[in-house]
Amino acid sequence: MTTPKAKIEYFKKILDKGLCSSLFKERPNDYNELMDLFTNHPEYPYKTRDVVDMNITRNTLNTKAFQFNLIRKDGTIEDISYRYCISYRYCKPRENHKFLDVMRNCIKPQIWGFRNLNEMKCELCNNKENIHIDHIYMFKNLVIDFLIINPDKPNVFNDSSDNTYVFRLEDVEYVNKWYEYHKLNPTLRSLCVKCNLSRKHC
Repeated sequence: MTTPKAKIEYFKKILDKGLCSSLFKERPNDYNELMDLFTNHPEYPYKTRDVVDMNITRNTLNTKAFQFNLIRKDGTIEDISYRYCISYRYCKPRENHKFLDVMRNCIKPQIWGFRNLNEMKCELCNNKENIHIDHIYMFKNLVIDFLIINPDKPNVFNDSSDNTYVFRLEDVEYVNKWYEYHKLNPTLRSLCVKCNLSRKHC
């Protein structure tokens, strides 16, 4: 596991073993490896404070997928992203507004296409007002995953008319890679503002 991509694949296999009520009791080797991985979380050691066990449940936002949950000695449970722990050193672009702007602006036609082809109603509460297009697998994680396999990103961008930023014409090869990656990998859905902003980010 020498690369972030290899690590992601390795820990995804652990997650995809499926539902487990107690990794500490039933799969102690997996538990120990995961607890070691979670020391890379940006909120460590606070994130793993008083943890005595871990389980695997269906993902609360995508029931086709699984998630790891930390279980603390007081009985509280909190989910944690293994991808975030592996990819944390790639997160700086996520905090760079210019880079996020260009990545989002690049795939706007795909977002508009989704809006035109689907009913604009919140999938969680059926609200039809102030609908956002949401990535079930979060946009910031898509960007991080893309950067892992395409680390040589542009660092200079052009201003756009809406006070954001766009790629330069000379970066068309990188633009095309990202556009195709986003077309193949996201799962989009409609959410109202309240449901969208209530999502957890790590």
